[in-house]
Amino acid sequence: AEFIEQHGVVQGIYRLSGVASKIQKLRHEFESEQIPELSVRDVHSVSSLCKMYFRELPTPLLTEQLYGKFSDAVCAATDEERLLRMQEVIQ
Repeated sequence: AEFIEQHGVVQGIYRLSGVASKIQKLRHEFESEQIPELSVRDVHSVSSLCKMYFRELPTPLLTEQLYGKFSDAVCAATDEERLLRMQEVIQ
């Protein structure tokens, strides 16, 4: 996530997919507990791997118990109110 925050100032960072071969190579490196050299990877492949990781979690990050509260928070009128509501749900 840190790599994406530092290098992810590109349009469509989570919308555009990375190159499948690079994503699989990154995944293999992480699974074999190697430290991949992220600076030579494209940010879309790293963000695609991050999305894949979250999709494959056994328990979703947005649990069913909190889904309604997250949904309400996203519908807030302003960005500031949306942020405050999201923080309240997470607390």
